[in-house]
Amino acid sequence: MSLSSWSEQWEILLVALILCAAHIVAPRVKGLVKYPERQQAFGGGLSVAYVFLHLIPSLDAADAVVGPRIYFVALLGFVAFYGLDVMFQPPKHAHPTKYHAYLSVFFVYDGLLIFTLGLNLPPTPILTLVFALSLALDVLNTDLEMQDEYGERFIKWGRWVLLAGVAIGYGLNLVRRPHPAVIDLVTASLAGFMMFHTANGVFPVSRNNKFWAFLAGLLTFALLHVLLGAAD
Repeated sequence: MSLSSWSEQWEILLVALILCAAHIVAPRVKGLVKYPERQQAFGGGLSVAYVFLHLIPSLDAADAVVGPRIYFVALLGFVAFYGLDVMFQPPKHAHPTKYHAYLSVFFVYDGLLIFTLGLNLPPTPILTLVFALSLALDVLNTDLEMQDEYGERFIKWGRWVLLAGVAIGYGLNLVRRPHPAVIDLVTASLAGFMMFHTANGVFPVSRNNKFWAFLAGLLTFALLHVLLGAAD
């Protein structure tokens, strides 16, 4: 293995360890947060920046492999979790289906983030560290949101599932990478979910319970988009 490859693996390991640490310390951090709304807003800012500066460019790169329909996959991910969020509004918000769905998505998100990191590492180790700390703050913010909504159920085993996602992603990174099309399709689905999750956390767009009107508008535009040939 070349020196550059060793350096890359150490950087990926560093990011993985920092994300694991964020999952581990999350329950202790919750009691130390003096300004939860500011912390949530800051974490939301990181998420918004991540969506626009990383996920959307990733979809642009995926366009070369999968084609322009990659954006429809991202749109499907957005719609699916918007519908899930509306379906389980209070008093059904603690329904296990929603909990398991969100836990599964964050598990895949953590694993895929580390698994594909070698394709998107910052140019220097210092920037990698900054990148890792920014991701850790976003992970911490997500864990605190899950704790608020699901309490001890998430603290006792949910966060360990997410930590396992990081570990599995790193393990797979050491072995091999799947076909680029598979990575792109999964990334697009997660991008749609992250766009909804970010918007829902920072700007509570799903509180008005107008999902069906939203879906009708979405399908109308999508149909016109296809009929007019813009998707070819």
